[in-house]
Amino acid sequence: MKKITLSLFLLCLLASCNAVTTYYQVYETKSETVKLSGNAIVFEDNNCKISYNLWSESGNAGFAFYNKTNDVIYLQLDESFYVINDKAYDYYQNRIFSNSSNTAAKTTKTTGFSQLGWLALSGYNSTTLATNSTSGVETIEAKVIAIPPKTSKAISEFNINQTVFRDCDLLRFPSAKQNSNKTFSEQSTPMRFYNTITYKLADKVNKVKNDFYVSGITNIASKDAYQQEKNAFCDQKGGGTINVFKDIAPNKFYVTYTKTQADTWKY
Repeated sequence: MKKITLSLFLLCLLASCNAVTTYYQVYETKSETVKLSGNAIVFEDNNCKISYNLWSESGNAGFAFYNKTNDVIYLQLDESFYVINDKAYDYYQNRIFSNSSNTAAKTTKTTGFSQLGWLALSGYNSTTLATNSTSGVETIEAKVIAIPPKTSKAISEFNINQTVFRDCDLLRFPSAKQNSNKTFSEQSTPMRFYNTITYKLADKVNKVKNDFYVSGITNIASKDAYQQEKNAFCDQKGGGTINVFKDIAPNKFYVTYTKTQADTWKY
């Protein structure tokens, strides 16, 4: 009996030493060239509407380009770039794809949430209307993308940041009663990024620059990052509850990191 009790104690001790706690580093951004509009941040001119939603793991720097005109707009990917902290990346990379898939979907706003694990990422429901896929066929990446009138196409290529930012004013593993955040001005920000988008309408070439900077960073434990809500669709409430991230916004994104018993860093 003593041997069994000792074994159980050792197993519990081992489990305690290997315990892992999940944390989130949430980034908030600001911009002078795009404005919050519903579930997106938007730039708009007479010809197009460019929409962003940064909210995702590591951040999504991609955009949806909507053609407002009655003519075809040609998006020049070979003259469009993603830039972060003065380092430029090409949207056109001269790649060859061996498989492709195109999906048409309809998106509707709901009061329920889709989930990735326990983390709800969106308050919108997507219904697939049609899917066209090919296998074993090589497709050469296009330099120019044609966007028909009154339609949009999504361009998604780059994450914003995948590493945890560390600072002496930012607690690495805050407890529930600790407030761990830091704000930045446009001059002091550790991260600025932008898209330079070139498009052609008729014979005129247009260039758009949508820039962002990180204005705040918050470290938060997983138990404080979400709240429970009743599962619902339209006006019908289903059984049980779902876990929803408290701070979802189109101008924010997050990085996930963990703490083990071996982690002793305060910052």
